[in-house]
Amino acid sequence: MGAWLSTTHPRRSPASAPEDGMDEPLPPSTRIPLGTDPVVLLADSDERIRQGLTAQLAKYQVSVVHCADGAAALLEAGLRKPDVLLVSADLPVIDGATVLRLVRRRLSIPVVLGVGPEDTAQVAPALAAGASACVARPYRPREVAQLLSLADRGNRGWDQPLVCGPLTLDPSTYEVRMHGVPTARLPLREFQLLHLLMLNAEKVITRDRIRAELWGEGARRSNTITVHIRRLRERLGDDPHHPEIIQTVRGVGYRLVPPTS
Repeated sequence: MGAWLSTTHPRRSPASAPEDGMDEPLPPSTRIPLGTDPVVLLADSDERIRQGLTAQLAKYQVSVVHCADGAAALLEAGLRKPDVLLVSADLPVIDGATVLRLVRRRLSIPVVLGVGPEDTAQVAPALAAGASACVARPYRPREVAQLLSLADRGNRGWDQPLVCGPLTLDPSTYEVRMHGVPTARLPLREFQLLHLLMLNAEKVITRDRIRAELWGEGARRSNTITVHIRRLRERLGDDPHHPEIIQTVRGVGYRLVPPTS
């Protein structure tokens, strides 16, 4: 797999402040040490999202080429052979899932699907069709940069099933099972949170690390992580008053303990 992020200087400076929901980027001098002159192709129908993300990622020394529909994405992918394709699930002309399948047939490049609140049903089919990962949309530049920077290091085993006692998580099918029985479908962020906790089972994961890996600076409300943990416990059948699976380490963070029964 080639490098995901460009270390070239951006062609232009952003003309405005970050879009709503976008976190503050790293200082302009910050570089993500990946390869030389790779190309990131962004396909999104929303011009504000395209322009905003392109301008903000430029501050990470990321070079972005963007287009507005699925047909243009396929054409640009074939012409440019980008190192990574970031494609919105909701694209006109040809939808993101179809773009993903067609690109994967012809090119061995990572494809990341941007998923909005109304697109969560597309996550499982996208991962099954070969998506390298899914990321919440509207995008947060720091979150996208962190996600893309994992590619050259093997995505931290993102595509490998995780097993913690009777609890299993399979990213390739976007399924979570307890004692072999599927749980209710988890929203993307809860799925990512559970993946992080299971990947580090028995270890304490600090709130700062959770915020940095899943939200960047986007979790501005102090109770954002608490709310997601509470919902995750409910889905796993964990006692909210005396949790045994996702335990709170007061003042520090959380620890997932594999259930025994």
